Amino acid sequence: MRRQFSPNPSTAVMYARVSSDEQEKEGFSIPAQQKLLRGYAAEEGIDIVEEYVDVETAKVAGRTGFNAMVEFFEKQAKIKDEERRCKTILVEKTDRLYRNLKDYVTLDELGVDIHFVKENVVLSPNSHSSERFMHGIKVLMARQYVDNLSEEVKKGMLEKAEQGIWPSKAPIGYLNVDGPNGKKVVIPDPEVGPIIKRMFERYAAGNMSMEDVGLLAMEEGLPLKREGNYRAVVQYILKNRFYYGDFIYKKKLYKGIHEGLVSRECWDKVQEVRAKRKADKLRKPKNRKSFAFARMIACGHCGCSLVGELKKGKYIYYHCTHYRGKCDEPYVREEVLEEKFTKILRTLHFDDEVLDWMRRALRESQADEQRYREEAVQRLQRDYNKLQKRIDTMYVDKLDGRIDAAFFDQKQSEWREEQGRLMDSIGEHQKANESYIAEGIMLMELANRAADLFEKQPASEKRRLLDFVLSNSSWANGELSVEFRQPFGMIADMAAVSATEKVVGTAPDDLCLEKLPV
Repeated sequence: MRRQFSPNPSTAVMYARVSSDEQEKEGFSIPAQQKLLRGYAAEEGIDIVEEYVDVETAKVAGRTGFNAMVEFFEKQAKIKDEERRCKTILVEKTDRLYRNLKDYVTLDELGVDIHFVKENVVLSPNSHSSERFMHGIKVLMARQYVDNLSEEVKKGMLEKAEQGIWPSKAPIGYLNVDGPNGKKVVIPDPEVGPIIKRMFERYAAGNMSMEDVGLLAMEEGLPLKREGNYRAVVQYILKNRFYYGDFIYKKKLYKGIHEGLVSRECWDKVQEVRAKRKADKLRKPKNRKSFAFARMIACGHCGCSLVGELKKGKYIYYHCTHYRGKCDEPYVREEVLEEKFTKILRTLHFDDEVLDWMRRALRESQADEQRYREEAVQRLQRDYNKLQKRIDTMYVDKLDGRIDAAFFDQKQSEWREEQGRLMDSIGEHQKANESYIAEGIMLMELANRAADLFEKQPASEKRRLLDFVLSNSSWANGELSVEFRQPFGMIADMAAVSATEKVVGTAPDDLCLEKLPV
């Protein structure tokens, strides 16, 4: 039975989302989600006042439906009459609502109730912190799961690169078009391409600055705005190998099959001019040292960054950059900052009893995740079987002479390739299912050992650990203030309650249900 944390709402909004390649798949389509949510609303006596939909594509970034829904709730929050205010979302399940932790935090700050209909869960501001904690873990695991599945897309892009085909959006001066074999290829833009060519030729001559080359190109029709950061775009163009025929993808150089706009000799000459002008501007570099916390801590007085400085060859001090003017914050030794960070990371530590409870809770939460992945595997297996049935049927048609062998070979090759992709996806689902618990427990253990790890690591590793655990840090009047990334903030709350209840003798199972801050 679904758990309720707040009174049954009278009104709600409905949200559905698919990616472009999910639209036609059984169970993923927008109509299928809407049918489920409307049925749920009717059963619960909820009036749906707004419906929001997002269909994500590779070409269009962002989610207009999600953003419109956030704006709706921001307006609702200003309504003084509590009974007239709508503050409930109906959505199919977790991965339909969130794409990342930012989405989770955005909705959490709005204080809305969320009904995850397929998961049989209601999350609200009044939910126990243990429930909110586990939900945060599920959001993290869902993000990791999506990342695993995206590997197939990356493999396809890498395969295109190895064939000499640029696997992404064409750079300025080129157009993406359909090739003869159905694959996207790039061709020179007949209008912008000649302008790009003249940019290289002018700069290679050595008598025009990069800024002058860009301004002249914009006068000729290069689609850039003077008020924008056009200098960076011009620099990117002039150093991009793509314009003579090669390209770099994933830090590897490939020989492209596209037509170059300039010769290799012209491109080389441009790089020589760039290098000479850069050398003329460079001063002799000072002795530099890697500072662990440089530019990751904000000055609590003026908001500028703290930067490191080596004194007497061995002492490291941090101070405000004074970018916005004079600042009264004094220097601080690196050892002091290390001590402060270590103390903060210690707040994530809890005893073995609590860690065991968290392991058990995480294993219990795996049931829903496993069910969804099993459903996905079943759908993929059905698609695989359909393709196999087509191959078998077409084989009989070939034997009976109804189709020729060449056509059979072509279609069989296409369907076998699709079956291979389906089997890869099934394997990714199964791999993600196996790693769910291990990754969750690893996250808990990392939090528990964060302070000890921090003390033992070199500067670069200290910074990586802090970047993973913390989102913002500031220093003022001898005190360090931080914000934890989630779920580390919830872990810190749980550890604090655990320490308090340990004194009065409360068992871990009891403290996690009732005592956590909301």
